[in-house]
Amino acid sequence: MNNFQRKIIPFHRTSLIADPFNFLRQEIDRLFEVSSSLEGLRPQFETRENDNYVEITAELPGMKEEDINLSLSNGILTVSGEKKSEEKKEEETYHITERQYGSFSRSLKLPYEPEQNDITASFKDGVLKVTIPKPKEMKPDVYKIPIQRT
Repeated sequence: MNNFQRKIIPFHRTSLIADPFNFLRQEIDRLFEVSSSLEGLRPQFETRENDNYVEITAELPGMKEEDINLSLSNGILTVSGEKKSEEKKEEETYHITERQYGSFSRSLKLPYEPEQNDITASFKDGVLKVTIPKPKEMKPDVYKIPIQRT
């Protein structure tokens, strides 16, 4: 009897889950979740899509807009930045320090190559919202290669 159980993840062609390395990335993140939370920030992302756009939101509480960097390169959206600690005063004694500070960087592979000038981003109440319109005509995810008889 085999004690090994396989975890089956649904594969959706048109969603952001279509990244073939997403499962591996999630497992690595899960394994290092405790150590990464001790080392610094790891903003929580939420992605959703409809027929017209993909919207990505990231929770960045306590951050300032000028400390956040947003970039797109080869279909990979990267959110990075640094949450700086408040100035500590010499005459104060800290009894509990649970707030996290430091640098972070998270990247998402988009399911298509977006038009760079159409991407919009806003930051309000510690939440970054990025809206990426879908191209009018999307190339199919899979190209069927014809096999020639020899």
